[in-house]
Amino acid sequence: MKFHSIDSWFCQVCLALCFVFTAHAQVNVTTWHNDGARTGANTNETMLTPAVVSGAGTFGKRFSVPMDGMVVAQPLYLSGLGIAGGTHDVVFVATEHDSVYALDADTGAVYWQRSFLGSGMSSVPSSLMSCGDISPEIGITGTPVIDAATGIAYFVAAKEVGGVAADFMEAVNVQTGAQAPGW
Repeated sequence: MKFHSIDSWFCQVCLALCFVFTAHAQVNVTTWHNDGARTGANTNETMLTPAVVSGAGTFGKRFSVPMDGMVVAQPLYLSGLGIAGGTHDVVFVATEHDSVYALDADTGAVYWQRSFLGSGMSSVPSSLMSCGDISPEIGITGTPVIDAATGIAYFVAAKEVGGVAADFMEAVNVQTGAQAPGW
């Protein structure tokens, strides 16, 4: 299996900023642009102030974590999640290699990583989709949605099965990465 690192400077910047913003976030980010209206606003933010952003050593890249594919989907965040025998703030990252990672928002430690490629499956070569923006493969492109009440994350994973590209709806437990019952 060939692994690709995040090779886009834009993805690196977005991940670095995401980790800074979420490491001390006060509200969960469970969907693209923070809310169902897709405003991108966090109207409950109280800690991110001009003084914090301009303070030496208080704002910037905290850590990096190698991923098995390019990251296009927005990373999501849950605070105070019961995971790995404790309570932690967790960032969820989906890759174009059809994997999802649960990372400690403060340290970058990987709580779990799960590939959604079963036997005889691969991510979709971008050449099959005529997609010039995402390369070399297409997997989980859209931002997942987390139902914080049930602890289930939902997303669509593009996979190639027998030379045919298809989309699969997936659902996983955010604490363990295990497939949700009934999926």
